Amino acid sequence: MKVDSGKKGLVINLLSLIGLVVLWHLLVILARENIFNIPFIRLRDVPTPVETWYALIGSLFTKTYGPALTVGILEHTQASLLRVIEGGIIAFIIGVPLGIGIGYSKPIGNVLNPIIEIVRNMPPMAWIPLAVFILVAGGSIFIVFIGTVFPIILNTIHGVKSTDLRLIDAAKTLGASGSQMITKVIIPSAFPSIIAGLRIGLGVGWMAIVAAEMVIRSPIGLGYFIWNMGELGRYPEMVAGMIVIGVIGYIMNISILLLQKRFVKWVD
Repeated sequence: MKVDSGKKGLVINLLSLIGLVVLWHLLVILARENIFNIPFIRLRDVPTPVETWYALIGSLFTKTYGPALTVGILEHTQASLLRVIEGGIIAFIIGVPLGIGIGYSKPIGNVLNPIIEIVRNMPPMAWIPLAVFILVAGGSIFIVFIGTVFPIILNTIHGVKSTDLRLIDAAKTLGASGSQMITKVIIPSAFPSIIAGLRIGLGVGWMAIVAAEMVIRSPIGLGYFIWNMGELGRYPEMVAGMIVIGVIGYIMNISILLLQKRFVKWVD
């Protein structure tokens, strides 16, 4: 029954994507033929799915467009992914201990909660000027860190505070020390929430890195690629880069969900 349900869901997912592509193609073609158009939107200038596909294939390796030399989209993707991974690792290393400390200790929570609540409401993009003017290097990675760390902290705090009190009482009865309480009870109980925070944080970080590369104008990265192609009027390549961003974000999300189901047996 589960297999049939899974197959049915997959078919629906594929049909929805196919429907979106067909609708996209029809709208552009109808606009170019002056049959249908949406006010204030230049649909005729939007590349069709076919044009976008050929642009994607043509952009996989190094190409020269006008005065600009840009590496292939694969290298841009690799650069952006590397920044997200580095920023995500730093956010995980810092965010999880902070979340555990705040969730487990009231004094730590009283000291750090106000700071976190203020700073987390500052959008990652608001940090770009600071990253540009203060940091010598690694500005894009810093923006990823800002976008990723707070979902990790907040979900970790939630996971710690949601720990079954009976487990804590049992551990205390058995003479568990403070460190044993954290490593044997608190962290395993909070682990699903930690993974959920990582999934949300990486999603935010992935969106943030693209915007950061556009503003900071990193010499390589998907954000830079999209902005550069737009400035050169290479709109099929620009849309192809946007689609690559969406697909990679989707794959990242699915991968973390699969890891969560693989290593956290009690999560459905």
